[in-house]
Amino acid sequence: MRMLVLATAALALSGCATSYSEDAVTRFVERAEMCAHFSGEEPYDDARRAEIDKALSDMRCPTLLRDGAALRLSRKDRPEDVLRIDEALSAF
Repeated sequence: MRMLVLATAALALSGCATSYSEDAVTRFVERAEMCAHFSGEEPYDDARRAEIDKALSDMRCPTLLRDGAALRLSRKDRPEDVLRIDEALSAF
């Protein structure tokens, strides 16, 4: 079942672009960096906690690992992209 989900996600991602571009990988790396940043923020009051939670939700941080796996699968023939994805995910 898990492989079916990953394969479906990879297929969906591959259909979004007509060619391999670093844009998807760059966006993913930037998203991972922001997720790591906000995950480490201190929620010193209720308003700040709400701001952090909103940022994590807006950036879809709970699905970062799954999205990274799908992107990695779609870029399996591009070792430089796979390396960048793996490095971005190393913080998680």
